[in-house]
Amino acid sequence: MRKIKYLFSFVLILFFISNSLAQQESTITNYWSHMNVINPAYVGSDNMVNWKSTIRNQWAGIPDAPQTQMFSFSSPLGKNVGIGMSIVNDKVFVESDGYIAVDFSYKLKVSEKADLYFGLKAGGQFYSVNAANLEVLDPLSDPSLGDADTSYPNMGLGFLLKKERWFISLSSPRILKTEKIKIEEERVTAATDEPHLYISSGYRFDLKNDWSLTPSFLLSTVKDVPALFDFNLLTSYKDFISLGLTFRNSDTYAAVLSFDFAENFKIGYAYETRTRTLLANNLNTSEIFIGYSIPFKNKSGNEELLEAIAE
Repeated sequence: MRKIKYLFSFVLILFFISNSLAQQESTITNYWSHMNVINPAYVGSDNMVNWKSTIRNQWAGIPDAPQTQMFSFSSPLGKNVGIGMSIVNDKVFVESDGYIAVDFSYKLKVSEKADLYFGLKAGGQFYSVNAANLEVLDPLSDPSLGDADTSYPNMGLGFLLKKERWFISLSSPRILKTEKIKIEEERVTAATDEPHLYISSGYRFDLKNDWSLTPSFLLSTVKDVPALFDFNLLTSYKDFISLGLTFRNSDTYAAVLSFDFAENFKIGYAYETRTRTLLANNLNTSEIFIGYSIPFKNKSGNEELLEAIAE
């Protein structure tokens, strides 16, 4: 009975992966918290030093369902240069896929109130399959079910046009198409990554009594897969507490709540569900976000900044 349960869960996961609008690269609800993961041009663009992390547990109730851990760092490195790091780790069933990259940006002044940022991402991907966790009904070993462990370089490009209240972003964080086919002793492992294109934009409206309203969207597209579209509406009070609602064109809705719980710290939670009735109770997703931000100091304040980092 236990083996049947795991086999059913595995088939169910494969079904939703192949028939949903999910894409190869990571999808999170609070995408605006990790924009340099998507677009390296974001590093340093807010004149803050940021450490941010998100943990996403997808499809509650299904064994070995997808999990995502994401970490990003960004900081200005001078007047026009930014630097950062982005780390993503995805795990589903017996498969793990990670990406570690260093991000650079350069700012170009295009008008009195508008800046254009160019971004470059350079890093490596790490892919593995742990076949030992497979439970097979046939006692005879299948030679095609073997472990896989490989790594390969990749790079990304991005552009960000930003004014005081609005932005528009265009990027491809992994532009190299990678194909891996390995045949050893009749064991075959194959994996393919296609470049993704991301387009995002948003506008912040300042309301009365220190409230603000920011509608934004994120469009991601990849070859031979329907485009994925996220629309978000975020309202904030003094940038202290924020409430967001998200709609995704895969019949997915989400609510996001975040607030400052200590000086320079922010914590948030996102709850995501789908309107499709099939196993809807087992398709709920949760995200926990935590971030730490401090204002960037110019050259005259570097000592204070280094002390804050050391602490």
